[in-house]
Amino acid sequence: MVRFSRREDYAVILVTTLAEHYSRGLISLSEVAKSYKLSLLFLRNVANDLRNKSIVKAVEGKKGGYKLSKNPKDLKMGEVLKAFSTEALLSCCSAFSVKGKCPQEGFCRTGYIWRKLNREFLERISSLSVLDFMHYK
Repeated sequence: MVRFSRREDYAVILVTTLAEHYSRGLISLSEVAKSYKLSLLFLRNVANDLRNKSIVKAVEGKKGGYKLSKNPKDLKMGEVLKAFSTEALLSCCSAFSVKGKCPQEGFCRTGYIWRKLNREFLERISSLSVLDFMHYK
């Protein structure tokens, strides 16, 4: 099963929402949290991580909010997801264990396939801009 972490999921929601409203300017996190029924506190943490990676910009104050640091057509989804991932994104089998060596490596025939699919997925997601991702068919 392919699963993204909650942080990655929130990051994708935030970045695509900011992309949808890119021409509008700043969007408050409370507006995003309310629209998607997300934890505002957790969303703030995710937004802070994205800000530290220069993916979003924040303006404080009553009329403040967040916006993308780049045009959505220039920001790659791979950049967004890599802000939270240190390991492979697809963890479909133990071939991606923390130690990097699968205990079934000697007799399992699927590890190579999962590693190949993981590499292809990462290449594909890295090539998609946020705008492409939003309109992917």
